[in-house]
Amino acid sequence: MACAIECGKGEVVKVSEIDINIDLSLFSRWLNSQRVQHRISEENGVQVIWLEDLQAQSSVEAALARYLHDKDFKAQLDSYSAQLTFSLRPAHTLMPRPKPAQAPIIFVFICLAIVVALLTGFGEGGPILRAMMIVDPIGLDISSVSAKLNLLLVTLGELQLWRLISPDFLHFSEMHLVFNMLMFWFLGGQIESIQGKGRFLALFLTCSVVPNVAQYLETGPLFGGMSGVVYGLVGYCWFWCRVRPGELMFPPALMGVSVIWLAIGYTPLTEVLLIGSMANSAHLFGLLMGILYAYIVLSISPANTTFKKVDGIK
Repeated sequence: MACAIECGKGEVVKVSEIDINIDLSLFSRWLNSQRVQHRISEENGVQVIWLEDLQAQSSVEAALARYLHDKDFKAQLDSYSAQLTFSLRPAHTLMPRPKPAQAPIIFVFICLAIVVALLTGFGEGGPILRAMMIVDPIGLDISSVSAKLNLLLVTLGELQLWRLISPDFLHFSEMHLVFNMLMFWFLGGQIESIQGKGRFLALFLTCSVVPNVAQYLETGPLFGGMSGVVYGLVGYCWFWCRVRPGELMFPPALMGVSVIWLAIGYTPLTEVLLIGSMANSAHLFGLLMGILYAYIVLSISPANTTFKKVDGIK
C-alpha cells in the first residue's frame, strides 16, 4: 500500500516495494518520458519506488501492475525504448514517426489537404473551394441558426455528404497547413499505426463532423482547417494516456498548451496579432469529442486489450 511522507522537497509517495531481481530500468525511463518525477531506491533488499507527483499516483500504480504482469504491455514499452531514453538523445527523437505503410490513411489525408490547398489557392476562392465548404452559401439566407440548419439539411438531403468533413482539408495559409499536418501526423499517425485503421477512422469522423457542424451553426460556412480534428486527437490521447499510460506517446504539456490556445481564441488577441479569427467552436467541440470518444472506448474495452506492435517507429 502506498504511503506519503514529508521530505526536504515536500511530500512524496511510496508507491511500491519490488523484488530486487526485477529490472525496473525500462519502467523508470517510461516515467521519465511522461515527465513523472520519481526515484527508485534500494532499501532492506528491495526496490522502493517513490513518486513526487501525487496526482499521478493511481496512473503509475496501474502502469506498474501492467508492467509486472502484462508481457504485451512490457513489449510495447520495449518497442519505444529508443524514444524513452530521451535524456541521452535530441528532443526530436521523442516523436513517433510512423511511415506511410504504418499509417496510410494519415498520409492520404495529408496529401489530400496539400492538393486542396494548392487547388484553392489557400482559400482564395473558386468552384473547388465552394464545393469543399460545409454548404454553398451563394445567394442563400444564412442570417440565423434556423436558416443555417435548414440549408445544411437540404444540402445533406441532396446527398452532398462529403461536405460534413471536407472543410477539414481547407487551409488558408502555408503555416496553417504545416502546423495542422504536423500535429495530425504526430498524434493521428500513432493512433492509426498502434490502435488500427478502424479506430482512427471512427475517431476522425467523430472529431470532424460534430465540430464542423458546431462551427457552421455559430459562424456560418466560412471556415476550414484540420484543427478541430487535431484538438480531438489531443483530447483522445490525453485521456487515453491518463487511463492506460504507455500505449501512446503524448507530451503532458501539450494539453495545457492546447487549452491555453483555445482560451486565447475567445479573445481579440488573435486578430490583434493578425492571425485572424479562430474556429473556436470547432476547437472546443473537437477537444470534447476526442475525450468523450476515448472515455467510451475505454469503458467498453477490457483493460488488457492488446494493440498491434509498431515496428520501425524511431
